[in-house]
Amino acid sequence: MAKQQSKPQAKPEKKVEPKIETVLVNLIPEPLAKKIFFAFAIVLLLVMTTVSHQYGITGDENVHRMYGHDIIDFYATLGKNNVAATTAGADSIMVNYGGFYDGTATLLAKAMPSVSEWDVRHFWNSIFGFVAMLCAGLVAVEVAGWQAGLLTLIFMALSPRFFGESMNNPKDITMAAGYMLSYIFIIKFLKQLPRPSFKIAMGLGISIGIAMGIRIGGLLLIPYTFLFYGLAMANLLGWKEVLDFSKFKENIWPSFKLVLLASIIGYGFSLIFWPYGLVSPISHPLEALGVAEKFPIHIRILFDGKQIQSSEVPWNYIPQWLFISTPLFGLIGLACSVSLIPYMKRNGSLLLLGFLYFSLLFPIGYVIYKKSFLYDAMRHFFFVYPSIIILAGIAFDYFLKVFSRNTKYFIALMIALLMILPARFMFANHPNQCVYFNELEGGIQGAYGNYETDYYMNSAKQCADWMKQHENLKRNDGRKTTVYSNAVTPVGFYFKPDSAFVAIGYASYRQRSEKNADYEIMYCRFVDRDLLVKSAFPPEQSVYTVYADGVPLSCVVKKDDKRDYEGIELIGKGDYAGAINAFEPYAQKYPKNEIVLANLGLCYLNMQRFDDAIRVLNQSLSLSNENTNAAYWLGLGYYYKQDFANAATILTNEVKENQYFAPPYRVLSDCMARLGDRNAAQYYANIYQQLTGGR
Repeated sequence: MAKQQSKPQAKPEKKVEPKIETVLVNLIPEPLAKKIFFAFAIVLLLVMTTVSHQYGITGDENVHRMYGHDIIDFYATLGKNNVAATTAGADSIMVNYGGFYDGTATLLAKAMPSVSEWDVRHFWNSIFGFVAMLCAGLVAVEVAGWQAGLLTLIFMALSPRFFGESMNNPKDITMAAGYMLSYIFIIKFLKQLPRPSFKIAMGLGISIGIAMGIRIGGLLLIPYTFLFYGLAMANLLGWKEVLDFSKFKENIWPSFKLVLLASIIGYGFSLIFWPYGLVSPISHPLEALGVAEKFPIHIRILFDGKQIQSSEVPWNYIPQWLFISTPLFGLIGLACSVSLIPYMKRNGSLLLLGFLYFSLLFPIGYVIYKKSFLYDAMRHFFFVYPSIIILAGIAFDYFLKVFSRNTKYFIALMIALLMILPARFMFANHPNQCVYFNELEGGIQGAYGNYETDYYMNSAKQCADWMKQHENLKRNDGRKTTVYSNAVTPVGFYFKPDSAFVAIGYASYRQRSEKNADYEIMYCRFVDRDLLVKSAFPPEQSVYTVYADGVPLSCVVKKDDKRDYEGIELIGKGDYAGAINAFEPYAQKYPKNEIVLANLGLCYLNMQRFDDAIRVLNQSLSLSNENTNAAYWLGLGYYYKQDFANAATILTNEVKENQYFAPPYRVLSDCMARLGDRNAAQYYANIYQQLTGGR
């Protein structure tokens, strides 16, 4: 009998332990987070619309107001009044903006004739600001849930600059609202692929139209949509299937046609309130896009402690502004959001996270690449700011889910402390939230003299309100009270009800002694940096100053001593001795008026009191070295003393700083000749002849 063979025993398989995914548990349960989200949203809406009338008229608002009326007139006259559709208007740049906000604001104002048009506009502006905040929260909801959305909404509400400009920024906040609304629909569209709904496509088209119908920059939303649609489809089907044109009708066309539809609706909807775009739907939007890339405005701006031109901003202008004016919870949350990448990859949401990063980084990179003209801090990039906050909200939400309960409470406490910092600033400095700087910059005190603060004239309203409450503006001599301002357009509207007894005029800060003013309202922009850091602003005759954390934003100057103006008038008549008699006691009483000191130096020159001229001109330049005339006159003082070496040094520095200012070249040429440098003398003489045409 054959021996039975036993079957070989199979080797036991190696037991593989399943990978345990971290269980994510909200600190706030989703149903409760949803209820808190909408309760907070309702309170936020009520607060924003209630306080909106307390904010000032900004430097841009009046041209937007007039543009809104031109838009409505265009349609009311069936195009006969075509000011809004032609570059021949008083403000030809405005036609490059869509009119969705301005047109609807005008319609609202016409529907409420008993309410101030500015109050209506600010109310409507606050609605757009609220929509931007609400939609940012809802974007976070789509990506990570209601707890993330709640954090994002609170972070947006506690973003001082965004909150402040939500009341009176008619172009940047409003476009941000269109962007955030579009992001909701883009993300919903991507999540529904490969069969998104027609309703979502319609919503996407209208929201793109709103953004583009405010600023042409909204056009970017169309390529955004196509790009991430393509990436999403490749992620679902694989690139091979996507690029297989034989399956295009089956795989791609059902969703692709909705992307096309949304783009067409968006483009078309944007033209409804945009007469200039409507009359030439292709060429004019492309023209507007070119204008946006190289906006044709050249103004002096203060950035990183230097006065520069808006056409010469360094590459880091926008990144640096975002860094110093985003609350710490935004910066910390953004940095921490990188840790989300592995988790988002595992749960299939990496593309949505990538979309948020792209929406933040691409526009910034694009303007750096194009070397676009930039000014007014970060306001032109308010449409990318919510992406920072959304990423921060999602990051903190993740930490509140992934850690143990005790650690969650610690993180929640840290978040609360980070929120207290901007909240304190907002309440303490209402309604000037727009001048916020974060703690890394040392707050507004650390930024003062290095960056623009109230660039938008918001605080001038407080000055006008104070004057009406505390000063008797009705004179007994029958003459109108004269108020001059470097924020003349808003100030003119504040005093429009008082026009029977108040006259408004324009004066730059350097012209403040040249006007026969009873009062002046001066805000801090375009004031020489030296005057800011040396506490020469506000002027010494100020009777009221608007501060933010101790930093002056604007002021009321009461001109009860007009000897500065009288002295300048006497100079115009050639009475230098009389001007000296006016200037000397004024300069002794108010030693920080650099304009008076400079003009006193001119008088001393003409009276051949050269040592006195050099003394007071040096005093003037010690307050502000940006006074071109003072530097030239100082050089003349040394020249007349026959101190040609000092004269040449001063005038050489002057022509380096102001190369197109002709008078110093003539004197410098003579100095060089007297110092024996004939080549330099001829060089400066040639430049003088070129600048003056040989005269």
